[in-house]
Amino acid sequence: MARPSLDSARIEPAVRRMHVGGSSVREIARHVGISVGSVHAMIGRLGLSRTSARTTATRRMRRHALPVGAGLEIARV
Repeated sequence: MARPSLDSARIEPAVRRMHVGGSSVREIARHVGISVGSVHAMIGRLGLSRTSARTTATRRMRRHALPVGAGLEIARV
């Protein structure tokens, strides 16, 4: 007999419901009683994985340091 914590038929509805509700993987793992890795695997197996849509509008603008001589060139020294 399988261990109760690994019974997929019992766990899958709870994982599905909590994931759709926006719970984190750690919260789901703690509530259901399985490891975080098992929750990740189950979410992937159920086809619930969220895609991260990264567009140029959502990326944060990064400031980069100027090259060594740029300060002198800007000040026209």
